Order: sequence, then C-alpha cells, then structure tokens
Amino acid sequence: MKKMLILVALLLLPVAYAQLDWGITDFRCGNRVLDQFELCEKGVNVSYCENLSTILKVDTVCDTAHCTCLPRVNMAYCGNNIREGVELCDGTGENKCPEFGVAINISLTCNPKTCGCNLNETVPNEYNPAVLDKYSNLSSSSSVCGDKKVERDEDCDPPNTLCMKSTQDTGICNDKCRCVPPELLGVEEKPVEKVVQNVTENVSANVTQNVTVEVVNVTVPENVTKAPEGPGFFSRLWTWFVALFS
Repeated sequence: MKKMLILVALLLLPVAYAQLDWGITDFRCGNRVLDQFELCEKGVNVSYCENLSTILKVDTVCDTAHCTCLPRVNMAYCGNNIREGVELCDGTGENKCPEFGVAINISLTCNPKTCGCNLNETVPNEYNPAVLDKYSNLSSSSSVCGDKKVERDEDCDPPNTLCMKSTQDTGICNDKCRCVPPELLGVEEKPVEKVVQNVTENVSANVTQNVTVEVVNVTVPENVTKAPEGPGFFSRLWTWFVALFS
C-alpha cells in the first residue's frame, strides 16, 4: 500500500520542463507564424521539435499552448540530476542546450529550474506585440501643446518657458510649442502658402510694370517718312470701269 501511494504521488508531481521560457514563447504563440523564439506553431508545417527529437532521441510533439515541444510518451522529472524525456538539461546531468541552440540559431544555456534553456541574448522589445501596439498608438496620437510633454513636431512644452532647439539655439516656447527667439514671441507665423502667393503677386506686378514702361517709352523718330498708301479698292475699281468705256 505504501509503495502504491509513493507511485501515485510521483505521477501527480508537476512536470517542469520547457525548452524555452514560456514567458517568451507565449508572446506570439497562436498567430500561426513560426516566430524567432518559437519551436513550433499551430498550423505551421515547419517545427524545431523534429530537431529536438534528433538531439534527445525522444519522440516529441508540438505544445500548441506554448509553442514548445512535449514528449509523446517519455515523462521527465526536473531536479533529479538525470536528463530524461524532453528535458534539455537537469542539474549535473547531461546538458543539450548548446547543441539545441546551434540547431535553432540561438545561443542557449541550461535553466536548472525548468530543465529547459535560457537565452544568452536579450529579447528585442519589438518582439512583444503589446509593445508594438503601444508604439503604434503613440505614433497615431496627435501632440497637445501645453501638456508638458514634448511630442512629435513640438520643440518645447509648456509655453512661456526657456527652451533650446536641436541647433542649440536658445529661445522662449511660444503658444504653439515652438522655440523662437524672444523678439519673435507673439509674432504669428505666416503660412507657407501665403508667402508663396505674395511672392508670386509681387513678381507678376513687377513684370507687368516693366512691360508697360517699355511699351510707353517706344516712340517713332520724326525723320522717318511714312510710306505712301496705295489706292483703295473702290478707287481701282472706278479707274478700271472708266478705262473700259473710254
């Protein structure tokens, strides 16, 4: 009876194995794309579980809940200093993390708590979809002048404070959160379209004025004699008619 209870207790012990930390593999698990730190993914034919099976000589299958691998049959008990089942390492036992790291092109070391592996590199912040969503929301939000946060196209915030531009020029923050010299504080900025319009109008006015002056100044010299005008049509017709009956 005692042996039976011990056997039941062993069977009920939690199995602590994970080839990579679930806190990392769970980031994108379930998106049906085999991402960088995943060993397998639901609906994707490519899987690193086959590589793991070759290394550990244990038949494995994808754990779609965490995108790591599970043994089909062999159970593992992390902490008994024997690497068994789907474990990659276990205490003083055999350590397969470096070899598996080469297979998936990631540097790995043994994690004695999970009998899986730790990353020898930092996971990029952008790997976490939540961080990407945060960046996306920040980029789509408009800046608010006066909220004491220098955002997007602002030079400074809040207004009416000393400021410094990226060119290291100092000034005062105006009511549009632009860092301007003190003498320009309160001066409205002219829109670019208005400035272009004014320049165009000035150029057109100058050109018209110059052309008009040139036309007015053109005079005919007095010593130029006008060419005599020839007889008109009716005059020529009358001459022909008279000559016909004479």
